[in-house]
Amino acid sequence: MEIRRLRKLLGYNNKHRDDVLAVFWQRLCCILAFLCLSILSVSAQTTDPDPILLDKAVAYFNSEKYHEALLIFQQLDKRYKLNDRFRAYIGLCYYNDWEYKSATKYLDEVTPRLTMLAPHERSVYYFANAESHFQLQEYKLAIPFYEQALTVCYDNEKGEIYYRLGLCYMFGSEWEKARNAYAHCEEFFRKYRSIPDVEARLTQAINMRKGCQAKINEKLAIDSIARAKAIEDSLRAIAASVPLDSIYTEKYIDSIHSKPIITTSKIDTKKQTPQLPINDKPAKQKKKQEDVAPINLEDLYKSKVKVEE
Repeated sequence: MEIRRLRKLLGYNNKHRDDVLAVFWQRLCCILAFLCLSILSVSAQTTDPDPILLDKAVAYFNSEKYHEALLIFQQLDKRYKLNDRFRAYIGLCYYNDWEYKSATKYLDEVTPRLTMLAPHERSVYYFANAESHFQLQEYKLAIPFYEQALTVCYDNEKGEIYYRLGLCYMFGSEWEKARNAYAHCEEFFRKYRSIPDVEARLTQAINMRKGCQAKINEKLAIDSIARAKAIEDSLRAIAASVPLDSIYTEKYIDSIHSKPIITTSKIDTKKQTPQLPINDKPAKQKKKQEDVAPINLEDLYKSKVKVEE
């Protein structure tokens, strides 16, 4: 078949064999010169791949026979240097064959150059590359590809992507980002998916979100205790740095000589027993008694003393 194509390309026929041979050698020399220049060039481009083999590889790929498709794609890529789209197919074949390291090798290289393709087709490549990194436990490398997939995928696919993002953030102990990712996962599952179809995954997302919130609360409590201890240690350090002899104390002196305040207990006026008034003017009182009573009590007392004596 290759000879037939070459004959057709060079215009071969039996009537002009000699002329064609001359042209053949001339064109062959040009092709060889071109190939030499291509080898020296960094951006070398080869002839188009065999269309029959390529169609066969694509047919295998579409029928999910990824290993068979991979063998043909590898053969074509080695011979013809396939374009970025077919090399992305190779990455997908490796991904479906669980050869994640090889998948990331191809997809990491070609996905930045696939911006001209349809959005949803790109989302397939982004998601496969993110999943490959995820399976290799390269969670930080997986995150940007999940995020790129979110920008071009369908809404009913975003719930699952947010769920995977939540796992990546959890493995990195980024609890707030993980909680937010699971919250978005719940939102898109409830809005764009049938609940019975995603009930198990939705339950997992809810439990994961609650677990992340518990971790956040625990971290806040630990941080609060740490801040309080840091403040206490700082105050202790300041107090320890001040020498005791530099602390000046002065005895308080009352400059105003105030009278002492005498306090007495409160007297209950209801329970107070009546007392006789104090006689502060005995002479006047005596005179009053003399006017009232004709008997002088003082003289009577004196007479009594005399009698006893």
